[in-house]
Amino acid sequence: MERSEKLSVITVHVTFVLFTLVIIFSGAGRQSESPMHRQAEVTPPTPLPLTAPLLTPAASRSVTVRNGLEALPASLDGTTVPDGLAVTPDGSLAVTPQLRDVLDYFLSTLGEESLDTIEQRLRAYFASQLPDTAARQAGQILEGYMAWKRNLASRSEAGGVSTDTLDLGALREQQQWVRDSCHLYLDRQVCTAFFARQQVSEDYALARLAVVSDDSLTSQQKAQQLAALTASLPHDMQSNIAQISRYQELQRRSAQLRQDGGDETTLRQIREQWVGADAAARLEQLDSRREDFDRRMSQWLRERESLLGNTNLSRSDRQQQVEQLREAHFSSREEVRVKARERIADRS
Repeated sequence: MERSEKLSVITVHVTFVLFTLVIIFSGAGRQSESPMHRQAEVTPPTPLPLTAPLLTPAASRSVTVRNGLEALPASLDGTTVPDGLAVTPDGSLAVTPQLRDVLDYFLSTLGEESLDTIEQRLRAYFASQLPDTAARQAGQILEGYMAWKRNLASRSEAGGVSTDTLDLGALREQQQWVRDSCHLYLDRQVCTAFFARQQVSEDYALARLAVVSDDSLTSQQKAQQLAALTASLPHDMQSNIAQISRYQELQRRSAQLRQDGGDETTLRQIREQWVGADAAARLEQLDSRREDFDRRMSQWLRERESLLGNTNLSRSDRQQQVEQLREAHFSSREEVRVKARERIADRS
């Protein structure tokens, strides 16, 4: 296989790897959403390190918090907090995977609210839902969890791992670093409860990538090994992966239809056949948002290139202008995607 063709094939599987992690193990747990709703709402991300969402500053809005649920951000409209808080018979906090879902539910609004406001919400929510001892323990876990995420953010901002090198060793090394770093901020019981399931996912994702990039295997052998990998997963994970594969096939057919000159009516009909009318409508909205972001991104990359090439300004002044204009062109929720695209553009 030619290198360019191989890169194209494996890039699809890198996206699958990352998309799998985002869909199944993002932990947001917004309970009113069906699986297909989540698929329709999530954009397969630009290749980034396998890390948690970044904890970066956001514009604050004034909210008086009593039970944590007052005036929730718009992105949480129509959702409910995951049922993840429980106590042991002696009144201590029960540390479960679902507790992480609660933390990530509120932290998912970073960008709409400041981190301070989100922390206040969580502490107020703990106090309203748990006995004093359990609420205090939940607050301590929250502190460690946010410190861990900040640590991941600092590593990501330092560069992370480039997926276009297909360096499985580097990906595995970073995966292990992420796992090990948890124990710097949270005790073993919490790390196990929060991340054991995610580790199964990540091991599967990297094993899948290793099979796809192995030139010594025939297409049939690759298909057999991939099927065996999927079969080794718990049944609920297999079901989620089947949904993701179905979504990817729909995206492939949609792209082929557009390439062949098909119209939007035909595309809508195909989507409705595969996922139903409601999900098809959400996919249309997602297409529109993607097109808008890509258009703004292309314009921004040209503007950024011009700024960075302006020799009349010092390097620090050029960088300051880039930072200021990026903030003007994009929301804080888009910042991670924008910086990732900038890094890709800089390497090309």
